[in-house]
Amino acid sequence: MNYISSIITFLIIPFLSLPIAPQSIDDRVVLISVTSEKHDYASPWQKGEIVRSSITGCVIEGKRIVTAAYSLSDHVLIEAMKRGESRKYQASVAIMDYHNGLAILTVQDNTFFDGLKPVEFQPAGTMTARNARVYKWDALSSLKEYTAELAKTSIRFYEPGCGVLMHQFSTSMNDGGNGEPVFIDGKLAGIATGLSNETKTLYVIGTDVIRRMLKDASSGSYEGLPFFWISGSELQSDNNLREFFGVGRGEGGVLVTEVPAASSGSEVLLTNDIILSINNVPLDDSGMYDSPYGKLHYYGLIQLDRFVGDEIFMRILRDRKKLNVRFKLKPIPADCCLIQLISYDRDPRYYIYGGLVFQELTNGYLESFGQDWREKADKRLLYYHDNMKTLLQRENVERVVVLSRVLPDPVNRGYQFYRDLVLKRANGILVKDVAHLKKVLDSAVSRFIVLEFAGETSVVIDRIEAVRREKDLLKIYNISSPTNLSTR
Repeated sequence: MNYISSIITFLIIPFLSLPIAPQSIDDRVVLISVTSEKHDYASPWQKGEIVRSSITGCVIEGKRIVTAAYSLSDHVLIEAMKRGESRKYQASVAIMDYHNGLAILTVQDNTFFDGLKPVEFQPAGTMTARNARVYKWDALSSLKEYTAELAKTSIRFYEPGCGVLMHQFSTSMNDGGNGEPVFIDGKLAGIATGLSNETKTLYVIGTDVIRRMLKDASSGSYEGLPFFWISGSELQSDNNLREFFGVGRGEGGVLVTEVPAASSGSEVLLTNDIILSINNVPLDDSGMYDSPYGKLHYYGLIQLDRFVGDEIFMRILRDRKKLNVRFKLKPIPADCCLIQLISYDRDPRYYIYGGLVFQELTNGYLESFGQDWREKADKRLLYYHDNMKTLLQRENVERVVVLSRVLPDPVNRGYQFYRDLVLKRANGILVKDVAHLKKVLDSAVSRFIVLEFAGETSVVIDRIEAVRREKDLLKIYNISSPTNLSTR
């Protein structure tokens, strides 16, 4: 008997020394089925194809699910599933924030959450390990686990003025970036929102952003990221620049080169101001500050844990004198940009006149050229996209209006192949947006409509003939309405 006990003890001891397996994540990670109907920018009066996709999310406090916002764009139906069940539960969006890249979902039937429990977040400002685990549902609804290694943390921008804390992980994944939760030591480190197949880099929105989102929503009115959008130039080690502006030895800061009127702080900040510190946190000469994650872009001091209505304190250098300025943070305006950067979940605004199809230039319009739209899109359109802040300052327009295509008809003979032209004036009047264009043309009394485009291209349409041909033209192309001027 003693001999047998010794053998049993010998066999058990090695297993006792093995590390304990981390807690199963089956009760925290869920499958989300998304049915979307994309927009057809070639024919903006009709919807595009219906697309079905599977993304991943995880359960958070309050019987909610967090996932990547862009994976839900243009959705018409959202359903949630949990591992081991075939039933799909209808879900809906509680908060959709394309500015920070996150969405929070609720499920109508609360029994969905039976057996599920919320994730624990990594402590704010810490990353306890560099090795992480990523969880993703595959096409067969099987939950897969991948390893990843933290490479860096930085502030990245979804659009002007919207800085998000983003972790970058190296991984062997070939497909992902659609809401996959990333865990370190069993605690949530962030939500994946993009994957570069070329560099095998997984982009993960940090839990600091989720915490901020939940805190913002706790008041019952979610306001989103505060709007701060200036152009700045880092001082770096340019001694001439530093001496010219009177920057002291050992001081850092950001030279303000442009302040759009819509930005928070526009009432107190001026061009050629140098921002030395924000909320008493000094900036280095690269426009960075020290954080628990290392060096971060100074936008993090304004948008990681500040809210609309909060006051920001800045120490600045103006005309070689140090000053203190304060301002309150404003919400992101609906029309902050000349080009609408977020055009999901809404129909394109358009106007058809004499078979000429006019639309407002949006990111969605550019993305309709394909994944490599920066190479395929017309260079004139890209010029407006890349210089929208400068154009916003100097052009008295609200949107960039584009002649997207021409529906061939006798009324527009000779112009059938025109497309992607930027409209400047109609009958000599500067066009502000498609609604303004319709107003200008409706009020025209002369026989001819003269349309002037960027690049000195002009189109002349017989107004009387255009009005006479409208019903037939719409019938030929099966178009129900010549306009969509719905609220942006």
